[in-house]
Amino acid sequence: MSPYLISDADLAATTELGKLRRDRTTVAEAEASNAAEIHADYVRALAAGDGEQMALIRDHAYAIDPDLVAELDGFDYPAAA
Repeated sequence: MSPYLISDADLAATTELGKLRRDRTTVAEAEASNAAEIHADYVRALAAGDGEQMALIRDHAYAIDPDLVAELDGFDYPAAA
């Protein structure tokens, strides 16, 4: 999950801005943000050649949504022209 949403969750109890952000963030937006962060983490691990980190990210992605693993698998294939 986005660190911004986690921070807003903490701020929601004490600030109007935090509460407003939490009230306006949909579940779909939070899920999309989480998926985007998983993709970004995986790309960094792939670029670094960190197979252990890639495996951990894949396990985490599978626990969230098995379709995310298929998306991560696509990073290993060149794009079609």
